[in-house]
Amino acid sequence: MFTDYSYRNIGMPIDPFLKDWGRMKITNDPTDSLKFKVPSLRNVMLSFPYGHDGRFFSVMSVMEHYRKNMVPDSRTDSLLRNRLPLSNFEIGQLTAFLHTLTDSSFLKNPNFAAPGKGISTTAPVDIHN
Repeated sequence: MFTDYSYRNIGMPIDPFLKDWGRMKITNDPTDSLKFKVPSLRNVMLSFPYGHDGRFFSVMSVMEHYRKNMVPDSRTDSLLRNRLPLSNFEIGQLTAFLHTLTDSSFLKNPNFAAPGKGISTTAPVDIHN
Protein backbone atom coordinates (compact mmCIF):
# COMPACT_ATOMS: atom_id res chain seq x y z
CA MET A 1 0.00 0.00 0.00
CA PHE A 2 3.06 2.27 0.22
CA THR A 3 2.19 3.73 3.63
CA ASP A 4 3.46 3.15 7.14
CA TYR A 5 -0.02 3.76 8.65
CA SER A 6 1.46 6.33 11.02
CA TYR A 7 0.29 9.85 11.88
CA ARG A 8 2.64 12.71 11.01
CA ASN A 9 2.77 16.47 11.09
CA ILE A 10 3.94 17.58 7.63
CA GLY A 11 4.10 21.30 8.30
CA MET A 12 0.64 22.18 6.97
CA PRO A 13 -0.67 25.32 8.61
CA ILE A 14 -4.02 25.10 10.34
CA ASP A 15 -6.95 25.95 8.09
CA PRO A 16 -8.63 28.91 9.86
CA PHE A 17 -12.09 27.80 8.72
CA LEU A 18 -11.89 24.06 9.47
CA LYS A 19 -9.69 24.31 12.56
CA ASP A 20 -8.81 20.63 12.24
CA TRP A 21 -6.09 19.89 14.79
CA GLY A 22 -5.62 16.32 13.61
CA ARG A 23 -4.84 13.40 15.88
CA MET A 24 -4.74 15.68 18.93
CA LYS A 25 -8.54 15.85 18.74
CA ILE A 26 -8.63 12.12 19.57
CA THR A 27 -5.66 11.75 21.93
CA ASN A 28 -5.77 15.16 23.68
CA ASP A 29 -1.96 15.05 23.45
CA PRO A 30 -0.49 18.40 22.29
CA THR A 31 2.39 16.55 20.59
CA ASP A 32 -0.23 15.08 18.20
CA SER A 33 -1.25 18.55 17.01
CA LEU A 34 -1.66 18.65 13.22
CA LYS A 35 -0.70 14.98 12.83
CA PHE A 36 -2.75 13.18 10.20
CA LYS A 37 -2.69 9.60 8.95
CA VAL A 38 -0.16 8.89 6.22
CA PRO A 39 -2.23 7.87 3.17
CA SER A 40 -1.51 5.06 0.76
CA LEU A 41 0.39 6.00 -2.38
CA ARG A 42 -1.44 3.30 -4.36
CA ASN A 43 -3.29 5.06 -7.20
CA VAL A 44 -2.15 8.41 -5.79
CA MET A 45 -2.04 10.02 -9.23
CA LEU A 46 -5.79 9.42 -9.52
CA SER A 47 -6.90 10.20 -5.98
CA PHE A 48 -7.03 14.00 -5.84
CA PRO A 49 -7.67 16.26 -4.06
CA TYR A 50 -4.74 15.71 -1.74
CA GLY A 51 -4.13 16.47 1.90
CA HIS A 52 -6.32 15.54 4.84
CA ASP A 53 -8.64 18.42 3.97
CA GLY A 54 -8.32 18.39 0.17
CA ARG A 55 -6.41 21.66 -0.03
CA PHE A 56 -4.07 20.44 -2.78
CA PHE A 57 -5.60 19.90 -6.21
CA SER A 58 -2.53 18.45 -7.93
CA VAL A 59 0.57 16.44 -7.16
CA MET A 60 2.61 19.47 -8.18
CA SER A 61 0.95 21.57 -5.47
CA VAL A 62 1.86 18.85 -2.95
CA MET A 63 5.47 18.99 -4.17
CA GLU A 64 5.47 22.78 -3.80
CA HIS A 65 4.19 22.39 -0.25
CA TYR A 66 7.15 20.18 0.66
CA ARG A 67 9.61 22.31 -1.25
CA LYS A 68 8.54 25.86 -0.31
CA ASN A 69 5.25 26.20 1.55
CA MET A 70 5.68 24.13 4.70
CA VAL A 71 5.30 25.87 8.05
CA PRO A 72 7.60 23.71 10.17
CA ASP A 73 7.60 23.97 13.94
CA SER A 74 8.76 21.81 16.85
CA ARG A 75 5.94 19.29 16.22
CA THR A 76 6.70 18.84 12.50
CA ASP A 77 8.00 15.38 11.65
CA SER A 78 11.78 15.35 12.09
CA LEU A 79 12.24 14.15 8.49
CA LEU A 80 10.61 17.35 7.22
CA ARG A 81 11.74 20.12 9.57
CA ASN A 82 14.10 21.49 6.91
CA ARG A 83 11.55 21.04 4.11
CA LEU A 84 12.43 18.88 1.11
CA PRO A 85 14.84 20.68 -1.19
CA LEU A 86 13.50 19.04 -4.36
CA SER A 87 14.85 20.17 -7.72
CA ASN A 88 12.58 20.31 -10.77
CA PHE A 89 14.35 17.21 -12.07
CA GLU A 90 13.73 15.34 -8.80
CA ILE A 91 10.06 16.34 -8.86
CA GLY A 92 9.83 14.96 -12.41
CA GLN A 93 11.47 11.70 -11.35
CA LEU A 94 9.28 11.39 -8.26
CA THR A 95 6.14 12.08 -10.30
CA ALA A 96 7.15 9.40 -12.82
CA PHE A 97 7.62 6.94 -9.95
CA LEU A 98 4.22 7.81 -8.47
CA HIS A 99 2.64 7.00 -11.85
CA THR A 100 4.06 3.47 -11.54
CA LEU A 101 1.94 2.95 -8.40
CA THR A 102 -1.27 3.16 -10.44
CA ASP A 103 -2.94 -0.25 -10.27
CA SER A 104 -5.19 -0.48 -13.33
CA SER A 105 -6.30 -4.04 -12.49
CA PHE A 106 -7.57 -2.79 -9.12
CA LEU A 107 -9.27 0.21 -10.72
CA LYS A 108 -11.08 -1.98 -13.29
CA ASN A 109 -12.09 -4.75 -10.88
CA PRO A 110 -15.90 -4.61 -10.41
CA ASN A 111 -15.51 -6.14 -6.93
CA PHE A 112 -14.01 -2.84 -5.80
CA ALA A 113 -16.44 -0.58 -7.66
CA ALA A 114 -18.52 2.06 -5.94
CA PRO A 115 -21.99 0.98 -4.80
CA GLY A 116 -24.35 0.77 -7.75
CA LYS A 117 -21.49 0.00 -10.14
CA GLY A 118 -20.00 -3.33 -11.13
CA ILE A 119 -21.26 -6.67 -9.80
CA SER A 120 -24.72 -6.69 -8.21
CA THR A 121 -24.78 -7.81 -4.59
CA THR A 122 -28.56 -8.31 -4.49
CA ALA A 123 -29.17 -10.63 -7.44
CA PRO A 124 -28.14 -14.28 -7.17
CA VAL A 125 -25.00 -15.12 -9.07
CA ASP A 126 -25.04 -18.18 -11.31
CA ILE A 127 -21.59 -19.69 -10.76
CA HIS A 128 -22.17 -22.39 -13.40
CA ASN A 129 -22.17 -20.02 -16.41
